[in-house]
Amino acid sequence: MEFGERLKQTRQQQHLTQATVADALHVSRQTISSWETGNSYPDIDSLLQLSDFYQLSLDTLLKEDHGMTATLRKSDVLAAMQSPMTNLTIINFVSITVLMFADQLTSVTGIFLLVALLNALALNKMAVFTNSLTQEGPYTRWLKRRPWMILFAVLATIGAIWTWTTHQSGWAADFTLFAAVCWWTIFYAEVGHFKSPVISRS
Repeated sequence: MEFGERLKQTRQQQHLTQATVADALHVSRQTISSWETGNSYPDIDSLLQLSDFYQLSLDTLLKEDHGMTATLRKSDVLAAMQSPMTNLTIINFVSITVLMFADQLTSVTGIFLLVALLNALALNKMAVFTNSLTQEGPYTRWLKRRPWMILFAVLATIGAIWTWTTHQSGWAADFTLFAAVCWWTIFYAEVGHFKSPVISRS
């Protein structure tokens, strides 16, 4: 028996309404209905609450439902990957930014940029893997980052204009390069989205 069917059967055996269960678990009635019809699965906290509420063991609730087990495993993997991906992204961005504005590191700039590039490729592979678990398209992921990239691009552009008008040639070249990279990234992401087929979620 699948998880949703087991939930519905248990609720009916205990002569409870979906609204009663929803109030007890502090969720909406539609959420209970979605769980019972198999359209969605509860997270681990809600699953524990269901186990206590219905007085059923987790083994009984999850028995024979491979979809529920797979969903729980996905959430664990995603949670485990979120922190290193965030840390790598921050390190990568800070490293590239520092290198662009650190003239005294000219002799080793190429090495650091290569490391940053390899780090970016690793991040991309991790992102592709996590997206395969959530069925999230690349453009959806980009939408979460677009406001930050636009902010950096605008600030870098303002910095480039200011340094050029004040004749600070050293900083002007750095700001111009940084602005160009940001605007190129925005353009590439947007144009790439429109060239790619739309991925529909089932």
